[in-house]
Amino acid sequence: MELLDFLHVNSYEGFLPLAITLQAAKEYGMRFRDVEIVALNEGIMPLRYKRNVQSLCVQEQLTLLQSNVLIVGCGGLGGFVAELLTRIGVGCIRLFDGDVFEEHNLNRQIGATVQTLGKNKAQVLAERLMQINPSLHVSAYPEFFSLERHGDLLDTVDITVDALDDPEFKTVLARYTYERHMPFVHAAIAGMTLECSTNRCLEELYPSGGKGAETLLGNLSFTVACAAALQSAEVVKLLLHRPHLDQTLFMDLKEYETVFF
Repeated sequence: MELLDFLHVNSYEGFLPLAITLQAAKEYGMRFRDVEIVALNEGIMPLRYKRNVQSLCVQEQLTLLQSNVLIVGCGGLGGFVAELLTRIGVGCIRLFDGDVFEEHNLNRQIGATVQTLGKNKAQVLAERLMQINPSLHVSAYPEFFSLERHGDLLDTVDITVDALDDPEFKTVLARYTYERHMPFVHAAIAGMTLECSTNRCLEELYPSGGKGAETLLGNLSFTVACAAALQSAEVVKLLLHRPHLDQTLFMDLKEYETVFF
């Protein structure tokens, strides 16, 4: 039986179950990812994306699977963004972080567990993501991102996600991508406040460099998760060429105040 016939015969109400994808990959000598690409091209949605259907069409799901996102920083924001993008179906993610998980990360960083303390954040996150979606191609770089050493990578990805905690380098990276018309999604949090922007320079937000406001206000789990959700939404909208933020969004979760700048 040809692969296309196999997929159509074994799909259920237009969806392809995980077990059938695994079986097809084995029987036809293909990667799991490539079986899903064939299925999506035939209009068959992997069952894992059934709850995406009302918001994303089959072609958009295929676009996400064939997209490539770079996440700089794998702590609070980066961990949540990486998982959200993996679950919605982004197919290639590159992770940069030279840091290891410490005990004070346990309050908010999705990759931080008692078992992962002392382990590199990018490598731990990569292992976690592969357990969620076998279609994912993930590359973990256990080092800090540098434009001098890694700048060429920016030409090979569709979007760069800023999950850094260094305001000075945030600003440098935002300016670098802006001047080269490279899609860039920024976010930052402090206490119960957050900000998010897309394709903007950040000098006005960080005029003096130095430490971020989180050193004074702390880092709360729900603020991190909210900011990461906004970032992830912006990444998906950019990948699918949908309208996205053209201003910086500021949000206060204590008073539920929202301001655009």
